[in-house]
Amino acid sequence: MKTRTHCAHGNDMLDAAGEIQEHLAGVEDYILAEAVWREAIARWPKATIILRQGARVVHDSRRPRVAK
Repeated sequence: MKTRTHCAHGNDMLDAAGEIQEHLAGVEDYILAEAVWREAIARWPKATIILRQGARVVHDSRRPRVAK
């Protein structure tokens, strides 16, 4: 089995300066990546958690969220 070194979507926790403090997950599937992001913000409600697609930020826990 080949280990991936790059995934389409990344979940990261940022520090106060906006730098990546911890890489939480790398996932190919968007739906799974979004589920991981939602669980991360529930687990660490005061932390800044972002979901990226490549370099583009798709979700940022500092932004207001609209309920689905």
